[in-house]
Amino acid sequence: MIFIAGAILEMMGIRGNLTDLQEEALWRRAKASGFTRRAFLAVLASGGVGALVTACSPKVPTTTPGTSVTPSPTTVPPATRPIYKPTPDQFFVNFGTNAEMRLEVMANRAYATPNSFFFVRSHTAAPFIDVKSWKLSIQGDGVEKPFEMTYDDLLKAPSKTVTRYVDCAGNGRSFYDSMMKKPATGTQWKLGAYGVAEWTGVPLSALLRQAGIKSTAVDVMPTGSDSTQIERPMPVAKAMEDDTILAYLMNGELLPVDHGFPARAIVPGWVGVANIKWVSRITVSEKPLFVDKNTNSYVFIGPDYAPQSSAKGQILSNQVIKSACALPWPATLAAGRQKVVGYAWSPFGRISGVQVSLDGGKTFQQATLTGLNIERSGSRWELIFDARAGDMTITPGASDEKGNTQYDLSQQRWNEQGYLFGAMVPHPVRVV
Repeated sequence: MIFIAGAILEMMGIRGNLTDLQEEALWRRAKASGFTRRAFLAVLASGGVGALVTACSPKVPTTTPGTSVTPSPTTVPPATRPIYKPTPDQFFVNFGTNAEMRLEVMANRAYATPNSFFFVRSHTAAPFIDVKSWKLSIQGDGVEKPFEMTYDDLLKAPSKTVTRYVDCAGNGRSFYDSMMKKPATGTQWKLGAYGVAEWTGVPLSALLRQAGIKSTAVDVMPTGSDSTQIERPMPVAKAMEDDTILAYLMNGELLPVDHGFPARAIVPGWVGVANIKWVSRITVSEKPLFVDKNTNSYVFIGPDYAPQSSAKGQILSNQVIKSACALPWPATLAAGRQKVVGYAWSPFGRISGVQVSLDGGKTFQQATLTGLNIERSGSRWELIFDARAGDMTITPGASDEKGNTQYDLSQQRWNEQGYLFGAMVPHPVRVV
């Protein structure tokens, strides 16, 4: 049906540069909101993509784009919710504005994490943004031609689709306490603050070239439209990589509010905070940029780390290689032949192998990699074994094509804010 709609749009002269994927995402959004195909085409023709998306969105009181709204006595608008999408306890561990996916929900699913199951990491309540008035500005002394673009402009720009993971810097933080007996501050994630999605958007490099990025530019910093305007810089070299994009589709759907609608940065391999959500501004600077998220937080602070430049400690950039079991925590298995599945992921390349210990790390056996194995996304793995009654642990350890291997607990260094726990994690299991 969407291709028929695309042909009609072409005849009406309003399809512009929208791709089939973009049209399909828009049509699904409109259809879910009760639009007929005729109404979908009419709204798109009269007001463009921004008007269509707004018409398909829940009605909330008018506010300045990117700000919270005050509920009326009879209405609780989306912007007042810590998390917009449902996060039932059977699928998530809820932490206020954050929600950890229970990895067992992915045990029998396809490669990518469905939007409905994708973990949520937000510093504040998700803002509800009106795309009719939303604009993206590219600015700063590092560009020759600063400019602004609308949501329609963004969707009409040449796009790129990449499959990449996002992994919170604090993913695994709880193990500093449970495994090292040295608690760290922050949300006590296990390993479910990780998800893989197919992201579609505009390469950040294209936007920077359009703005006339200078050869003297050093840092590029996206800024969000949330109430605290979360922002974090990256070097120009990282911003110019082929798979660093400003995304507006997630798994073929318009970005959900919790995941950055209308646009978010995807910075593959880097800590999750670099993937700024609800982006409204990109600053390009000829000098290094220092803000809260690379001076006070998202830096290593501890006895093994010295202050770095204007930061309290070593500034985080790349994630670390990790692996996990797609099992409840703790898990219960029946005695006999069992198949356990899990995930492994690396910021540096494809996974080359996963070894699993069933005896507390004394011996390891090779697991089988299954399905897709995409760089900076990861791979599923499975292991078939004979389970014997009693308590045991299942401990996976991953390696990648660049020679990086997950380490044991003796090599894990502690830091105050509990970032980048990368040691192999024994998953507790009772066999009955």
